[in-house]
Amino acid sequence: MVAALALGGCAREPRRQQAVEPARPGEAPPIAATSRPYAPLRPLAPAADLELLGSDDHLVRIALVLAGRRPTAEEIAAVRRDPGSLGSIVDRYLDAPTFGAVVRDMWHEVLLLRVEGRFVLPRLGPLAGAGTDADWVREVSEEPLRLIEHVVTHDRPFTEIVTAEYAIASDLGLRVWGGRELPADGDAPAEGWKKVAWDSEQPMAGILSSGALWLRHPSNGTNLHRGQAHVIADALLCSGFLERDVPLFNDIDLSDETAVNNALVEDPGCVSCHQTLDPLASHMFGFVRVTPGAVKRSYARGEGGECVKEERGLCYPLSEYRPQQAKQWRKKTGRPPGYFGLPSEDLRSLAQQIAGDPRFSMCAARRFYGYFMQVGWNEVPDATAVSLQDALIAGDMQVKPLVKAIVMSDDFRAARARAGSPAEGIAGRKTTRPEQLARLVADLTGFEWKAHPGKVDKIGEVALMNSDQFGYRAMAGGVEGFQITEPSHAYGPTRTLVLQTLAAEAAAHAVEREFATARAKRRLFTEVDDGEASEPAVRAQIVRLHERVLAEPVAESGPEVDATYALFKAASDGRRGWTLVLAALLQDPRVAFH
Repeated sequence: MVAALALGGCAREPRRQQAVEPARPGEAPPIAATSRPYAPLRPLAPAADLELLGSDDHLVRIALVLAGRRPTAEEIAAVRRDPGSLGSIVDRYLDAPTFGAVVRDMWHEVLLLRVEGRFVLPRLGPLAGAGTDADWVREVSEEPLRLIEHVVTHDRPFTEIVTAEYAIASDLGLRVWGGRELPADGDAPAEGWKKVAWDSEQPMAGILSSGALWLRHPSNGTNLHRGQAHVIADALLCSGFLERDVPLFNDIDLSDETAVNNALVEDPGCVSCHQTLDPLASHMFGFVRVTPGAVKRSYARGEGGECVKEERGLCYPLSEYRPQQAKQWRKKTGRPPGYFGLPSEDLRSLAQQIAGDPRFSMCAARRFYGYFMQVGWNEVPDATAVSLQDALIAGDMQVKPLVKAIVMSDDFRAARARAGSPAEGIAGRKTTRPEQLARLVADLTGFEWKAHPGKVDKIGEVALMNSDQFGYRAMAGGVEGFQITEPSHAYGPTRTLVLQTLAAEAAAHAVEREFATARAKRRLFTEVDDGEASEPAVRAQIVRLHERVLAEPVAESGPEVDATYALFKAASDGRRGWTLVLAALLQDPRVAFH
């Protein structure tokens, strides 16, 4: 019924395209019989502990998380004919552009890069009039996410996110940081993005070389790059320093710099962290802190905005890395670059050490599983984590076979777990993230929730489900990247209001647009014309809406259709009725959850 919310093997060989037999008359065309190999995961719990989704509902869950949409009629028909075709459908999703956006969404939750306002630099000098704040977040702040996306979608080893001797940058990013374009070498980045090498002389080491990453995670000077070292250890190794137990001490005068420096090498409580933290931080002294205020002070006031303090290196393109400062650790901490007790040299050697560290593959596997299962990486049971790491390594460190193993697993397919089972609290219902919800609604209705707040030339058009300064991402359970650094998977009053408002806006948009379009070109209202109110036609259209919006097959005489028909009849006219029906369906628990 309409329930509106109140609120195996490893991938070592290229896949071969196989011939597809034509469909019989009246049948959906078959799905190609190709399938990417993957190493199945060790299950969280025995099968008897889990209540599994049916094959249709499993497909619906996978389509939402990987493609941001409902499965097509062709895909549903294929799985009903042969549940074994699900693997090939998953391959379709993994090879589609939308999966790249999923990867960026996931790693934003790790690296916290989509922060509005605070880390948006002024557009002065050669950047005068160059884009809006929204463009900046999308084209400059996301640069490390684009490299991760590029590695994943082009089936490169995941270690390349730190070892790549290139970055993926937009034209705006090149104007900010300075760089030269590199040949694509057959792995062309997404449209509007380029393979580049930076001009500031930092060793090229994937995201470790990124000015955008260290603009978001700066060292304040007295921190001596230790915060950046924590970001590296936490994001890439799941071995951050802030989570470590430290013995309590109150006999150090923290206002005395000499006393503090002595304690860092003599006090056991301090040494336990700093003997590995400080050498890791020593790799980062070449990066300078870049702030909006410092950039403004480098330019003349008034019209033109000419660079007047070029020697500071904070006129565009910025000199975010200064080789002459890279050895300042000698005066600051006295600890040479090192990697958890091993000697190191620069960012390149650090990248190689990270890539070769078993914690890197384990951490990456935990993070991908945690994202799709909606649990913290540290909540993944150790036995499952080992299985995940094995799957990633078996796939030559390519991510797509790992993701396929996750979504094809009984862990992911489980609707619920028996009380007391090891899977309890991990397997079960998932909450639709704000980014997923925006994609789903756009695919169903053609509606993209956007606005032009304030000065259009400065702020630009804002996608309200991907914004916090002007939109509703955090209210809908998302991560805004500065004060809210973890997603919420619970529903409360504000999240319910966001869903209700989005559903109402999308329904009104879809009804107006669809009835102004020829029936053959409509997405949703394919069974009725504007003003048509005969009960058989209305019921047939309601069946179509249930199938399209909720992926729910219903009978025209069934109770679900009876309830929806009563809602339609309660409206003053046909368009109003269809708006109410569609808004109610878009608020159904099967939209809010999956």
